[in-house]
Amino acid sequence: MIKRSFAELVTDLKTRRTVGDKPPVLLLGAGASTDAGIGAMSELFKFFNCADFNAFCKYIDKTTAAERYRYLADFLQTRRPGEITPGYQALATLCAQNYFDLVLTTNMDPLLDDALSAARLWRRDYLLIINGVIRPDRLKLLLGGPSPRVKIVKLHGDLFQRFMAWTVPEMDTYLDEIAPYLKPAVENRDFLVVGYSLRDRRVRELVESSGGSVWFTHPKAVPAHLKTNTSIRAVVAPQCNFETFFPSLAKALDVALPEEPLDTVQLELRPSAPIVAGAQTMDDLMSATLQIAGPNGPLSTAFLIDQPRVIVCDRHTHDPKFGTGPVHLIDSRGHLFKTRVIDVNTDHPFGPAVLEAPIQMQAPGLHLAIDPWRPDEEAQIVVAAGSKTGISSGKVTGLAIAMRIEPIDGEVRDLFELECFVAPGASGAPVVDATMSVRGFIVAGSTDPQYPRSYAYSAEHWASFVRRDRSG
Repeated sequence: MIKRSFAELVTDLKTRRTVGDKPPVLLLGAGASTDAGIGAMSELFKFFNCADFNAFCKYIDKTTAAERYRYLADFLQTRRPGEITPGYQALATLCAQNYFDLVLTTNMDPLLDDALSAARLWRRDYLLIINGVIRPDRLKLLLGGPSPRVKIVKLHGDLFQRFMAWTVPEMDTYLDEIAPYLKPAVENRDFLVVGYSLRDRRVRELVESSGGSVWFTHPKAVPAHLKTNTSIRAVVAPQCNFETFFPSLAKALDVALPEEPLDTVQLELRPSAPIVAGAQTMDDLMSATLQIAGPNGPLSTAFLIDQPRVIVCDRHTHDPKFGTGPVHLIDSRGHLFKTRVIDVNTDHPFGPAVLEAPIQMQAPGLHLAIDPWRPDEEAQIVVAAGSKTGISSGKVTGLAIAMRIEPIDGEVRDLFELECFVAPGASGAPVVDATMSVRGFIVAGSTDPQYPRSYAYSAEHWASFVRRDRSG
C-alpha cells in the first residue's frame, strides 16, 4: 500500500485528461448509497426482523423477485427521491466532463441513473447495463464500443428491473457470469474505489486482475486486508465521504456545478427549452474536434462549427504544402475524412483557414461566439492532434495580448492568455466557454507543465471572416 493525498489524486485525474490517458474505472459501493440517504443494512435487518447478515440472507433467499421488489422498493430509494444529492450531482457532472467513462457499482438503487438524466448527459452519451438482465455475451460489444462514451454497470442488479443479488452465492453467480466479458474491459486500467471496502472476494479479484493501480478512498482508515497490496494508492481524508468527495473533487478540478441542487421533479415539469444550435455536451465537443493528418503524422487540431457548417483551423501548420491538395481529417472515433481548403485569411499569421465540411461527417458543430472574455472565466480546450484526444481546463488570465511567437516575424496580436497546459498538437484547438461555444483557438503555449500558460487567437477577430458568404 502506498499513501497518497487527495491533492495527488486530483493531479492524477487532471494529467490523465490533458494527455488523453483513460480515466480510472470508478467502483462504487454501499457507502455511496448510505451517504446519499439510502437506509443502512442495519435498518434492513430490523425491517425483516433479522439479527445479522446471515439471518437476512436466509430470509431473503426464500423470497421471489416480485416479493423482493415489494419489500425493498422503499428501502432502496432516498426519503426525497425527487432530489439529486450533491454527491451524485457532482459525480454525474464529472462523468459528463469526461473524468470518468466506466462506472461499476454494487448498488441497486436509482440514484446514479437519476443523476445522469439530470446532468448534461443524453441517452446517446451513456449506457446503463444491468447485470442479470443483459445477456452476458452482449457485454463485449457494449463495453468495447466507443459510443456511448459513459458506461454504467450495475454488478448486483437493479431494483426496478426486479433482478437483485443479495446473498453471497447470488453475488458470486452474478459476477461469475459477466467476469469473462468484464475483465477485458478493465484490463490495464486503474481503479478509483469510493464507498466500498473491497471485502467481496469476487469484486476484489476483478479489480486486482486488471493490472493497474487502485486508488482506494476512505474517510477514516484503510481496511487491514488491503494494507499489504502494493497496487493500492490509499487516500484517507475526511472529504472521502461520498457526499463530500465528489463535490470536493469537482471543485479541485475547476468543474462548475449547478448553484442549486438538481430536482428531477422540477426538471420534468418545466417547459421544454428552445433547441440551441451547436454542441451542448462534452461528447459533442469531442466529436466536433478533429485531427489534421499529414503523411508523417498529425499536423494540428481543427474544429467543426455549426453556422456556417465549415471546419476551422490554424493556417500556420507545420506542412508548407498544406492547402495545396486534399486535407485529411481524423475524428475522435478514428474515422478518416478527406476535404479541401476553401478560404484562408492572410491578414493574421494564424489565419484561420476554412475547410469544407465533408457530407459524411455527422457530428454537431460548435456554436461560434464573439463575446469578449472576462478575466478568470473558465474555458476548456480539446486537442485532437495526437495519439489520444486531450482535454484541458483553465482560466482566462490575460486579454488583448500581443507577443512574439517563434518563428513568426514581429508580434502576434489579438491573443488571450489561459492558465492551463495543453498537449502537443494543440495549435488550432478550440477554446470553448461554459455554453460549449467556441471563442478562440490555441496558437501557442508553454511546454513546461509547471508553467501552465497557453495563448489563443480570439474569435471576435476572425468570426466575420469564417461567416462570410462564399456562395458566389
